Amino acid sequence: MAPVGVVCVAAGDGTRLRGGTHKALIEVAGVALVVHAVRSLAAAGLPPPVVVHPAGAGPAVAQALADEQIAALVPGGATRTDSVRRGVSALPAGCDPIAIHDAARPFVPVEVIRRVLAAVQDDVRAAAPGLPVADTLKRVADGAVLTTIDREGLVGVQTPQVFPRDVLDAVLATDGEATDELTLVERWIETGRLTGRVVVVPGSVFAHKVTYSDDLEVVAALARMTRQVAP
Repeated sequence: MAPVGVVCVAAGDGTRLRGGTHKALIEVAGVALVVHAVRSLAAAGLPPPVVVHPAGAGPAVAQALADEQIAALVPGGATRTDSVRRGVSALPAGCDPIAIHDAARPFVPVEVIRRVLAAVQDDVRAAAPGLPVADTLKRVADGAVLTTIDREGLVGVQTPQVFPRDVLDAVLATDGEATDELTLVERWIETGRLTGRVVVVPGSVFAHKVTYSDDLEVVAALARMTRQVAP
């Protein structure tokens, strides 16, 4: 069986955090977010990842990861999709499937990683963990509510997202940009260039994403909890 290829995307600049440093290097419980993410992947038995870092931050990221097992460090691109392209291109040709994980989700549980890896079989062309949307959703403009959106069937999608190698290589080569790689595969299926399914498996609140400064308080609490609760 071919080994899983793993890319940890840590190339975000973290401007919405207003932390004065790259998001991947912000510390939670004394450890950089990217280090937490790499450790979470290793805990699930995945091979060392290719880590995609912010352009110009290679030395700092390398220092943060000095005690971790990684396959390579690769500078990110101008967009998320370009960063993923660069990370995937650094993987050995024999890796299949490929898992793409955001370093901004530092504490994804082992069982979530295993669940999404197991989902990629038969006609499944892409899989990701996700959680049903719990909040009432409103579309607003300039602070005014325009409409309420029916949340029935809506999920918030997390990472890692997992793909057969040939599928991911194809969509990254030809299908522009997107906020996640599942979207690229969806476009191919919708336009008839690919048959099969994109699936979502149960995710976890522990896979919380760091986007805003308050999220750091949330993941700090998760760090305290994960030291007490086995995966």
